[in-house]
Amino acid sequence: MKQSGGLHNQLAPKKKNNPKLHKALLVINCVLFFCALVIGILYIHHQEPRTSIPMFLLAVVTAFNAWTAWRALKGHPL
Repeated sequence: MKQSGGLHNQLAPKKKNNPKLHKALLVINCVLFFCALVIGILYIHHQEPRTSIPMFLLAVVTAFNAWTAWRALKGHPL
């Protein structure tokens, strides 16, 4: 049975993303970063270090995603 897509779709050139998409991703990632940071600090305040560590890791990942969305919005290569 033949699959649709396959290697042909993988070799197609990528489309440039819309600047509105990058702006939305930047806003979402900034909000997620600050929420994860606040929740991580609150967990430390309530002496829950096992739960605060993943929140700080999430903050690092969302900060990186926000940085890449900002760079794509400015037109810089990643």
